[in-house]
Amino acid sequence: MGVKRAVKLVLGTAADASGPVFTWGPLIHNPQVVDFLRRQGVNIAEKIEDFDADATIVIRSHGVPPDIKKFLAQKGVGICDATCPKVARVQGIIKKYSAKGRDVVIIGYADHAEVKGLLGYAGKRGHVVCAVRDIPALPELERPVVIGQTTLNREKYLECANAVKSRFPKTLIIDTLCDSTSQRQIEIRELAKEADAIVVVGGYNSSNTKRLFEVAESTGVASFWVETEEELDPEDFLDARTVAVTAGASTPHWIVSRVIERLERMRKGRIPLWEIPSIKDFGYAVIQSNLLTGLAAAMLAASALFLAGAKIDPLLLLATGLFIFGVNTVYNLIDWQGFILADPSKLGFFWSNRVLLATASVLGLVVSASLMWFFGPLPFGLTIAGVFIAGLFAVLRGTRLFPISRKLVTWREVPGAKDLLYTFGWLFAAGLIPIITTWGSRFWPSILALVWVGLLSLLRSALFSITDLETDRILERESYATVVGEKGVWKITIAAVVLSAAIIIVGVSTGIFKTTVLSELLFLAYMIFLILRFRRSGIGRGTRAELAVEGGFIIGGVIAILARVLC
Repeated sequence: MGVKRAVKLVLGTAADASGPVFTWGPLIHNPQVVDFLRRQGVNIAEKIEDFDADATIVIRSHGVPPDIKKFLAQKGVGICDATCPKVARVQGIIKKYSAKGRDVVIIGYADHAEVKGLLGYAGKRGHVVCAVRDIPALPELERPVVIGQTTLNREKYLECANAVKSRFPKTLIIDTLCDSTSQRQIEIRELAKEADAIVVVGGYNSSNTKRLFEVAESTGVASFWVETEEELDPEDFLDARTVAVTAGASTPHWIVSRVIERLERMRKGRIPLWEIPSIKDFGYAVIQSNLLTGLAAAMLAASALFLAGAKIDPLLLLATGLFIFGVNTVYNLIDWQGFILADPSKLGFFWSNRVLLATASVLGLVVSASLMWFFGPLPFGLTIAGVFIAGLFAVLRGTRLFPISRKLVTWREVPGAKDLLYTFGWLFAAGLIPIITTWGSRFWPSILALVWVGLLSLLRSALFSITDLETDRILERESYATVVGEKGVWKITIAAVVLSAAIIIVGVSTGIFKTTVLSELLFLAYMIFLILRFRRSGIGRGTRAELAVEGGFIIGGVIAILARVLC
């Protein structure tokens, strides 16, 4: 929580500040995140000479001594305090008891940034011990208060704290350890029971990652500590069938995902077909270029036309696919920050092919609008309006235009904004425009088909909302999952599929839909199977998850086309 909050704060500060932005020391103990921030123009400062008078200084998540805060305030620079709230709580405890004249014994590592900050609040009454062997060196203390560095191993903390109390009976022990850190240590012990090897991912300068690795080693299972996936040696995992993977609190999940992917590629003979590197790389390129997304949208339009009882025109499907391809690609090229946090390799793909992708997206939108001309002025006008609105959202995404809770906010601050945009975009392109071309004698089939597309567009956005949850929280992007939580989104997905099936069954039973429309229940059965599987095993990032979701919509479109041709 503290790490996510710190990254979110510094990104927001960097976006709003008029002058340069620095962090007072490394924001967190992870070189990959520090390097990411440096690429965003956020550099590290250790002394006053490092920054200008108009600079903004971000206080690191570990916190700093109060004299540093006072020093920065006197210099008149902008200050953004990204101290982890749990560290700030410990600072408050020390300040409270030292003001009452009580000595404070800090159990931790004297050279750690967090401990240095805590000592500043204790002043002359602060003492640091790292192990039980350090306790005899403490001076005589009457009523000491014991607190711990938040990322310590709980067993070590309690051992030291009890040793202090044994020497000084009137000692007050306060549990200040981070629950997240402690929980990871408990979990790795459980995972070790069924693993042949353990991989701990995190910066070598991260204290809590070091503690986690020590716990992993103590289990007796072969344990490896890496910062990135390149450090994994296949020779170390030749005999391993199950590998447990954990990570320090400051390790970004994109690095964990890449470590897992590299481990998967080591499975050789046990690797499934879709994980073969050549196939996976091809699928990756198709997905990252948004070609698969465009095809999925076109197939959803085919299903919608099938339900509405209209002709499935290939040119109409092509126009739909090109529209979604163009809009999604433009959005990805503009909103690139999510790639850095979620998957830097995806950013690399877009960056290295940005000119080609930008050109292709513009051409796709132009061709899409041109094709719509053949279907009448209304579909053509709606397509032009859709392109204009999508461009307007891209240009004005940081402008405060939307009234929420008696104040104007940006589009990104509207609850569920990111996924609402995707849901309505798909409803518009794969539902409204194709169906509007068949409006008239097929009024009720068209209405029900439109509602059906809306539910499936909601389902798609909800599923990807879960995969992007951590990135959206860090970047403060509003999605379905950030509003109602992961459990709430799973309920939305089930409700969307059930209601979609109900529309088909009611439509067929009342004669609104033809009997052949029941074939689309096969598509919905696949989506139910997918949801249940994802809920059981987790919906991961990357090629397999996206292929599975988009593939479902393609299945639905293929069923619609075959049913129309054969019947």
